[in-house]
Amino acid sequence: MKFVVECFGCRSNQAEVQEWIVELEGRGYELTTRAAEATFGILNTCSVTEKAEKDVLRFIGRTYRHTGVPWLVAGCTVSRERAGLDQKYRSYFFFDNREKQRLVETACELFPVDSRLIYHSAFRSRVFLKVQDGCNFRCSFCIVPALRGKARSLEPKEVLAKARRYAGLGYREVVLTGINLSSYGYDLFPRQTLLDLVAALQHVRGVEIIRLSSLDPRFIRYHFIKELAAMPKVADSFHFSLQSGSDAVIRRMNRGSRGAEYLRILSHFRDYFPEANLGADFIAGFPGESERQFQETVAFIQAAPLNYLHVFPFSPRPGTKAATLEPLPPPVLRARAAELKDLGSQMKLAYRDRCRGKIFSGILIEENPHYALVVTRNFLSVRVPPLRGFKKRKLHVRVERVVNENLCEGKIA
Repeated sequence: MKFVVECFGCRSNQAEVQEWIVELEGRGYELTTRAAEATFGILNTCSVTEKAEKDVLRFIGRTYRHTGVPWLVAGCTVSRERAGLDQKYRSYFFFDNREKQRLVETACELFPVDSRLIYHSAFRSRVFLKVQDGCNFRCSFCIVPALRGKARSLEPKEVLAKARRYAGLGYREVVLTGINLSSYGYDLFPRQTLLDLVAALQHVRGVEIIRLSSLDPRFIRYHFIKELAAMPKVADSFHFSLQSGSDAVIRRMNRGSRGAEYLRILSHFRDYFPEANLGADFIAGFPGESERQFQETVAFIQAAPLNYLHVFPFSPRPGTKAATLEPLPPPVLRARAAELKDLGSQMKLAYRDRCRGKIFSGILIEENPHYALVVTRNFLSVRVPPLRGFKKRKLHVRVERVVNENLCEGKIA
């Protein structure tokens, strides 16, 4: 019996989808990319921005009108819009964030399969492993705590068991994800930290690369960076949830930090990881952001040792404090987002240009007759001549040419 999956949103959502796929394949279900040949579908949703939520609702409406496949729909959009979805799409099955854990069991009850086959689709060559959910902070723009609840961490023994399982399936890179990954372990007894978890994962046989998803600067201290640098499996790429470089805007966001602290953290990462690819999230056009404050963010980015940006135009989310504030005019919002995105593109190209001629280790993630694709430890996508039999194996690649801001070309070193 075949099933199809779709996923919107963050890496935590992707990690959940991957885990559902592995569970279902282990019970005899087969993943397909074509809805027409599937018995059922699984959709993980996102409502972190208005655009993301509209994309989800548009997808649900389109599949309901044009396919006869029943879908199991889960996640943040369900948590926000449950009543309306239940009423409008009566042949679909909905799971809010509290009910996600029973999605696989429900799928098996609704669509029983009689098979002793075990499939493994290699849905991705790098596996996302969600170790934490929820958040205890109340940033003024963020709806996620209301949808995901308080911070909760997976016990270290459960994380290690999952990592060993994925390594046994052939995955060589594990990407640790969470809604607030940096808060991992603070809710456990005895208390654990993200550093403790990464240290334990160093000993999992078969795991070659450990990559961390977005880090919250409010949890980062000098010793964290120093000790992380001593762990050989940690990938040379780090992403930070910064949101602004203006102290006044950061205060209105209720982030409890300052731009100078951000710069200090980034400089320590650059000292200990000199080749690392460093990136950060920024919100453009937060309510009340003056032209001067916006230029403070631009100046911050130009001074920081960052190599790429994830830029989001401010999106008011009902129920958050920021949604009650006077928004900026849409043309101003668009112009500021475009300026930051252009700056980010220049930074990505400059970093890739500096990588030319250098050799990096990585994982082969795609093979086809015309080329193979490698993702390096410092998070470059490098196209190399065709290879066979190296999928999910660690190898080394020399970067020779920059194609664009998202792609390089090279050869196996």
